[in-house]
Parts: sequence; structure tokens; C-alpha cells
Amino acid sequence: MHTDNFHTPICIYSCGIDFSLSKKLLHWVEEADYIYGSQKLLALLPGHRAYDVAISAKAAEQAKEILSLAAQKKILVLCSGDSLYHGFGSTLIRLTPKEKRKNLFTILPDITAFQALCAKCRIPWQEAELFTAHFQEELPLRKMANSKLAIIYGGTKYPAHEIARQILAFSPQQAKRQGIFAEELGTPQEKILEASLVEIAKLAASPTSILILLPFENIEKNILTRQKENCLTLGLSEEIYAKENNLITQADCRAIILSRFHLEKEGVFWDLGAGSGALGLEVAGLTNMQVFAVEKKDGRLASIQKNKQNLGISNYTLVHGDILESIPALPQADKIFIGGGGKDIPAILDRCKQYAKKNARIIVSCITLETYSLLYQYENLNRLDLLQITISSEQQIAGRYHHFKPHNTLYLFIFQNKKQD
Repeated sequence: MHTDNFHTPICIYSCGIDFSLSKKLLHWVEEADYIYGSQKLLALLPGHRAYDVAISAKAAEQAKEILSLAAQKKILVLCSGDSLYHGFGSTLIRLTPKEKRKNLFTILPDITAFQALCAKCRIPWQEAELFTAHFQEELPLRKMANSKLAIIYGGTKYPAHEIARQILAFSPQQAKRQGIFAEELGTPQEKILEASLVEIAKLAASPTSILILLPFENIEKNILTRQKENCLTLGLSEEIYAKENNLITQADCRAIILSRFHLEKEGVFWDLGAGSGALGLEVAGLTNMQVFAVEKKDGRLASIQKNKQNLGISNYTLVHGDILESIPALPQADKIFIGGGGKDIPAILDRCKQYAKKNARIIVSCITLETYSLLYQYENLNRLDLLQITISSEQQIAGRYHHFKPHNTLYLFIFQNKKQD
């Protein structure tokens, strides 16, 4: 990357939190035909010949505009913090083919706001988990609360105090957790305060705010609460979930299913016939995969939404509709779980074969012999394995004796989206 090259058509200049007129910046100001940046940053520049453009909420459209202008003009892009960390520079890079980036951009880095805050507070941040609420519709509360050291960028919908409120609503026992509240870093209005989350939640923060969750030991003894918040649990207790007519895959079976998926950190997961949403919600809590759950029956949707909120999950999208009709509109899947479908199972698998990624792993569960027969005869996908799961648990009889009470036998068909050899 040409960080000292003045010959590229676009310079992405990171201003950090303490704006200064460096020699490199002044050179680019003199050379530029257009200068893009926030109104605040543009106002700090000396007089120049370039045409100023304030970056607005339509950042993606303006990024395309810049790339088009670069064919004939020189453009300076000013970014607060570091441009490549949730900045406008990241948008420009993503929209540019990799082979064109070297000759198109000069990128001048600076520290991010969170780096500056950690320096001001003397906090080593190499083990921190980073989150942003800039454009989030929902917060990944489970991951935030479970983080040893979390640094969270606030936004318009979720400034720092509102993030603290959301975390406390999800995890009340974190009331004693200490945090750092910061806003308007690098300005005369800068404010930095260390306090409990309860105290921070009472403040009023600007959108340009940051919340740091300092290390906290969860001393909660309730096993259901610990399961709800521990992202490593395979097979969360059925008691955690709201469900219709006890419609839920048993915790032990869910643990086996999850282990058989060979889950990855990123990707797309479909949960077709979601029921209570338990399987897909656990995938979302364990990974950063984008989970799309399809459920047709109205009565189950409220339960799924309640379970999603209870578990503090954000990387989960609920689709209300018929499985066959919904699949074509979903992003291509890496992993698929089918927990419903009945007589439509062959057609659903055909759709999965058509719309899922090559080599996608597909697991179908069933308990009825009718569905088992349809799956056993299905030949359009490569079947990797077939499992019969029978679980019995100890039960008391007559107050004195014990026996093993068998649960429903579950059959798991494991397919891969490639042709038979």
C-alpha cells in the first residue's frame, strides 16, 4: 500500500481524535479537486480551491460517486479516528476490486477512538472484544455481557448510556460491573467517567460515545442464567425457551446436532421449520454466522422473538412464511437445519440443493416413520450419515424405585450438497 504516494487519485486521510494540519494533509488539500468529510472536519481546513462535500447518511452512494470521479479528479477523503475501522474508508475499499486498490488509494492511518480512550485510561486492549452500535438495529447483548473486556462504539440509536441499559435489562446481575463512559473524545466537551453500569445507564450520552465493559466475574449461581449467558453451552436447557405445546428439540439432541454441523465462525445458517427457534438461536450465540429462521405458523413467531430477546441475540433474522416459498429469497447457506416439513421434505431438500452453497451441510431431524421413509429414499443429495438417537432419563416410581424413561427416538439424516460419486 502506497502510504507516502501523492500520485494516486484518492487519498483516504485518517484524522485520529486530535485533528492537526500535517504537511501530508496540507499537500493533499492543495492537490485535491474534491474534499469529502464531515462538516466538522471540513470546517477545520485552511482556505483551498477544492469543492467541499459533506459526507451524509447516504455514504454508500457517495463512495460510488468518489470512485467515479477518480477517473479524472483528485479526491481527499477525511475520516475521524482511523478510516479503516468502521469508517468511510472501509466502504470505499469494499466497493473497489482488489486488483485496483493499490493504484487507486493512498491510505494514511491514525489511531481509532477506542485506542485513544484505552491510552487515556491506561487499559491494555489486546484482549478486548470490539463492538459497534453505529448502524445496529439490535445489539449482540449476549456476546457483550459475556466478554471479559468489551469496547462498544455508540451510535444515534444506541449511545453509551442506552447500551448500558440494554445490557442491564438482559443481565441484571451485571449491575455491579464497572464500566468506562466516554464521549466527544478530542474535543473541548470531552468527558470520561468510570462508574458502575447502573450509574452509566442514568447518564445522557451523545451518539459519538463509547462504553467499555471492564473485567467482571459473573458470580450468578442460577444454572439457567449461567446457561443463557454462556456462549459455549451446547444444548441450552429447555426451561430457558418459550415454546408452543412443548415443541422443542431436546437439549441433549441439540448438542449432538450442533456437534455434527462442524460450525464455522462466519457464514450463513438456515433453520427451516424453526419451531421455538432453539437450534438456530444457539448457532447465533455460538458463532458470528448470520442465521435465517423460517417459520410458517403464527403462534410460534412470538415465542421465537421472545427467545431471541431473552438470549440477547442480534445475528438472527426471523422469516414468516412457507419454507418452499421463502428459500429462494434467502442468502446462500453454508449450513442448513430442517426440523419441520412433513410430506414436503423431498421438495424442501430439492430447493436446498438448488439454492444452498456447494458442499453445504444439511441436517434433517425427524421422529415419525413416514418422514423417515421419505428421507431414507431421497437420493438427490449425498448422504454422509444417518443417526438414531435414543435417550432415556432416570425417573422415580412410587416414591421408592427408579427406572429409565425413554424419550422419543430421533433420527438425523446428514447430507452434503454435492452429487453422489
